[in-house]
Amino acid sequence: MISRSCWAIKLEGIPERSEPLIFDIARGSFVDGPGIRTMVFFKGCPLSCPWCHNPESQDYKAETLFSPEACIQCGNCDQGKECYTLARRTIGKNYAPDQLIEILLQDKPYYETSGGGVTFSGGEALGFTGYLSRVIPALKAQKIHVAVQTCGYFDFNELAATLLPHIDMIYFDLKIMDDGDHTRLLGKSNHLILENFSRLLEQDVTVLPRIPLIPHLVANHKNLDALAGFLSKHRVKQCEFLYYNPCAREKLIQLNREPMEGLPEQPVPMAENRAWIDYFKQEIKNSLK
Repeated sequence: MISRSCWAIKLEGIPERSEPLIFDIARGSFVDGPGIRTMVFFKGCPLSCPWCHNPESQDYKAETLFSPEACIQCGNCDQGKECYTLARRTIGKNYAPDQLIEILLQDKPYYETSGGGVTFSGGEALGFTGYLSRVIPALKAQKIHVAVQTCGYFDFNELAATLLPHIDMIYFDLKIMDDGDHTRLLGKSNHLILENFSRLLEQDVTVLPRIPLIPHLVANHKNLDALAGFLSKHRVKQCEFLYYNPCAREKLIQLNREPMEGLPEQPVPMAENRAWIDYFKQEIKNSLK
């Protein structure tokens, strides 16, 4: 067990924002929750996953994404004017809680007819519980289904005190079980993450673990064995898998960052993904015997 004082130490260094930056609001989504959904992507994450599908979500500050192939050398950038070709885009925008609620309620008829709702993602949405505590209860008052995606690195006590009674579903990412590898690759220990997952299972909320099948780093026999053992220990039988997406490489270049060496530049063949999923499911069965 991790002491509460230890949690506080581990959460130091993560910026506090009363109104965080949001880098995308995706309406009409059919993933990450039941029915038709609106996805809200927060900017800022305590982890630094080198394979992150949305690397523009990692930094807590606004960033510029530059696509040189779209630039027409019009000179607007030099004059502080708008980029008409969107070759240069600012990632991250403030929305007051009431403003965000108004946007989300525009699609309420679609949520009602499809059994959908709103999913908060990131970055790490649960790093902004103060802000979300002014948004999510308003959605629940309208009987809208609310889901949250999390990397698991958050203050559990703060979540329980403010948001947990208003959340219907939590997608919880589990990645690397070896703590040394987790710290080296993702920038934080996994102790708090695993503890938070265990505590959430005791609450009245649907928790669905997700495993990103990142070649070599996550999708390897040793790591999947450990993940299967951890989930079977908690009698968890349902899990989702996320496929590696190489499009993050281009985004990193546009953000003037270097992609991690060794990660594939092409999608992983579906047969290979299926093989890892079948292997993991068999390990779960073996562990539950």
